[in-house]
Amino acid sequence: MPAEFAAALKKNRKASAGYAAFSPSCQREYIEWIADAKRPETRDKRIETAVEWIVEGKQRNWKYQ
Repeated sequence: MPAEFAAALKKNRKASAGYAAFSPSCQREYIEWIADAKRPETRDKRIETAVEWIVEGKQRNWKYQ
């Protein structure tokens, strides 16, 4: 897990609990999406978006479910 993502989850208790409730494959999808970012700005934006979605209980590809 990227350190920045772990820190963002640690700051937000609801996001941390939501992430822990996801299956391992759902957790891996978020980690891979964030880790695939090439630029730091993109990684930061993805982390911000991921935390918002996790708080709402959305999986990574929630639009297609």
